[in-house]
Amino acid sequence: MRILVYPHDLNMGGSQTNAIELAAAVKSLGHECIIFGRPGTLLARIEELGLEFIESPPVRRRPSIRVARTMRDLVIERGIDVIHGYEWPPGLEALMATSRLPQVAAVCTVMSMAVAPFLPRTLPLVVGTPQISASEQVAGRQRLHVIEPPVDLVHNQAPSPAELASFRSRWNLDERPLVVCVSRLANELKSEGILTAIDVAGDFADVQPFQLLIVGDGAARGAIQAAADEVNRRTRANTVIVTGELADPRAAYAAADVTLGMGSSALRSLAFGKPLVVQGEKGFFATLGPQTVDTFRWQGWYGVGQSSREGRSRLAAELEPLLADPAMRRELGAFGRNVVEAYSLDSAARRQVAVYRDALAGVAGVGRDVPEVVRSGASFSRYYLGRRISRVLGRQLSEDFNANPVAATTAVSAASADVFRSAAPGCPGPLVYFSGADWDAMAGSDRLLVGALARSHPVIWIDSPRSIRRSRDQLQPVIIAKPHPNITRLSVLGPPGLSRPVIRAVAHWWALAVLRWYLSREQLQPSAVIVSSPAPVLPALRKVPGRKVYFATDDFVEAASIWGVRPHYLRRSREANLGAADLVLAVTPALARHLQRGPVEPFWFPNGTDVDHYRGIDDADRAKDIRLVSPIAGVVGQFNERTDFEALRAVQSAGISLLLVGPDRFRSKQARTRFLSLAALPGVQWVGKVPRDALPGYLRSIDVGLTPYADTAFNRRSYPLKTVEYLAAGVPVVSTDVAPLDGFDPRFVSGASTPEGFVEAISEMLDRAPARSEIQQSIEGNGWDARASRLLEWLGETRTTV
Repeated sequence: MRILVYPHDLNMGGSQTNAIELAAAVKSLGHECIIFGRPGTLLARIEELGLEFIESPPVRRRPSIRVARTMRDLVIERGIDVIHGYEWPPGLEALMATSRLPQVAAVCTVMSMAVAPFLPRTLPLVVGTPQISASEQVAGRQRLHVIEPPVDLVHNQAPSPAELASFRSRWNLDERPLVVCVSRLANELKSEGILTAIDVAGDFADVQPFQLLIVGDGAARGAIQAAADEVNRRTRANTVIVTGELADPRAAYAAADVTLGMGSSALRSLAFGKPLVVQGEKGFFATLGPQTVDTFRWQGWYGVGQSSREGRSRLAAELEPLLADPAMRRELGAFGRNVVEAYSLDSAARRQVAVYRDALAGVAGVGRDVPEVVRSGASFSRYYLGRRISRVLGRQLSEDFNANPVAATTAVSAASADVFRSAAPGCPGPLVYFSGADWDAMAGSDRLLVGALARSHPVIWIDSPRSIRRSRDQLQPVIIAKPHPNITRLSVLGPPGLSRPVIRAVAHWWALAVLRWYLSREQLQPSAVIVSSPAPVLPALRKVPGRKVYFATDDFVEAASIWGVRPHYLRRSREANLGAADLVLAVTPALARHLQRGPVEPFWFPNGTDVDHYRGIDDADRAKDIRLVSPIAGVVGQFNERTDFEALRAVQSAGISLLLVGPDRFRSKQARTRFLSLAALPGVQWVGKVPRDALPGYLRSIDVGLTPYADTAFNRRSYPLKTVEYLAAGVPVVSTDVAPLDGFDPRFVSGASTPEGFVEAISEMLDRAPARSEIQQSIEGNGWDARASRLLEWLGETRTTV
């Protein structure tokens, strides 16, 4: 891909530094990145990283039509695939530049503490905190990603002792402990905490003296310099030093005994192994440690206190033990260095590339949502008019949306700090399970989990409403059946056209009414209601007894294009279920992070496998209809738009036999044609759908199992059920690295990011030929019975014989 990266400013600052370093990391992954903008002090860093720079025309107002036209010309001239704007003005200009270029995507990153409400919700957006992501999703934004401010752990290292000594000499740093704050000196967010730190430095001068080094520049520098001069005059010492902007602040971080900061600067300081006091607004100061780290991971490296009057005492309380105890400083510095490992630049670059791919895949939908275009335009008009009126009235203008941070205003509703809210303790009643599929459909994770739960607990399974048009042989309004021991199945008949909004709502109301009727007739009180359906079920069951569980088996909103359903409905339904849930489960860590609506992430609850089904696989007969020569790489599962055809074609091109087992479920003729052309190639055999009882014969016949997930947001948040099936059968696995690899033994599961790497990993696995028994042993604790036990544990249940 060729990406034009457009930071909002190229003078020293956290967001723009992140943009440049992230562009260089994306370039190292094989893509071309060009920096676009007005010249500033960061040009030296751009040159150091070997990035091309193109100067933008000067502008007076933002967003600028002139800048948008310039970028449009660059897109055409240089073959740009993605324009990536940082903060809202470049984001809107990127959208303007790509508005009539159907093959070019616009992406926006907002590292401010709040998102401009007029940014179109169809514009792919990257934010820096899970809290802002949650707030935006609740507000209706569709295409959202979280990439925390990355830190270049290679670049951000201490300079040599000689350079460090020179730095200390230049700024007259003495033997007193040194507190360092590297920050943009802005009036919003920044100045309050810095001015408080200056006051505290003066207060401590006689009792616990330290030096305060402030690195940065901005609109508030005059006030900050004046406060520093006053403290220095009063203490008759070089107590507070304001350096102005430094092109390279690494020596400042390295010289510090304690660092003070927020956002990107706070994270960058952790790379140097120094204790961090996070600053915010209204008197907020808190030291990073085991008790505070989850809060900062949720809301970002920032906070909001009760009152700015408390700031002086709060900061003094945080600094006093740190300044007095070198051992505490070393311990917390090491803790912070460990925390920042999760924010590595390489990891962020890979996620950024995935954002670009998603943006290109969904470029057709941006700008075509007319109501959203109207909403966005009206919101921007109100914003623009408000600023014009403020200028006329002589009011002080705030620095846009940092003046109203999400951390100070949002109250996202969902299960958060407490695993359960006010739910009653579990009672011995049945579990009610709303699945997104019918019991008679292909046995997926819902049905397998319910089968395991039913071995120790009665379960009521609720089918999705069935259309009368497709159920002419079963016209009873309600069917009550016993498809499995300890399982009661309720199935209701609905009118035709169940995908239409009004009819769909009526059908779901009817299904819920039938459940209430059945519970009343049988005098049952559920112990829990578990919903894995995309329908908004939980809010309608608030008065039904039992704990409410939302189990996200997939990212249903990203599945909209696969299912042919409007994403607005799926998004509203998901938020409704999240808001009504006592417990939220997610099938992958990535999906859990995406659904986080409070300081505590949803529980990771991965798919299991039927371990017992494959225990005797060595005694199973090999499938008789296989015509391929060994060694054989095989795919067992459904084939659809989620399948990576390029990876499978690479397997065939390498001369490795390829067995395809499972039905095709394509929505587009083009994708199905690609699949059929693959199946027709020499060395490839497609046998279609086979009975579950026949699967052991096919799995015994393959030497490596393949999980070829295409790189999409949906797949990245999906759990590969086929991977655990392969392992349960004693078959080693090679997967595209899109599919989550968490929790698998790396000896038996390999991931690859390219078709060439996919083939190489298969060859290596074939050469190693791990023993079937060892592979099966590695998955022993991942059976559905173990998953059911874990779920009942979370629900506070005890397993009983029924």
